[in-house]
Amino acid sequence: MDFETLEDLAKELKNDENENVIAIFEEYAKTNNIKEEELEQILSKKYDCFKCESCHKFYCYDEYSYFDEKCIYCCETDSEEEEEF
Repeated sequence: MDFETLEDLAKELKNDENENVIAIFEEYAKTNNIKEEELEQILSKKYDCFKCESCHKFYCYDEYSYFDEKCIYCCETDSEEEEEF
């Protein structure tokens, strides 16, 4: 996939219908000779696109927990599992 701007990339990564977002992210970094960590920082600071370290999907600010570095959905799942014990 070709993206004209980083904004286009961010929109595609946050698209719920897209199941291979990590592959898209990695390919974009490789093609444009950008370190993945650097690309992740740019996307989060400028384009409201945050990578969940748990499920490896991308979310907007409202769906992401900085403290846990996870999306709110993974945080909720973790909380439910802890309550069972």
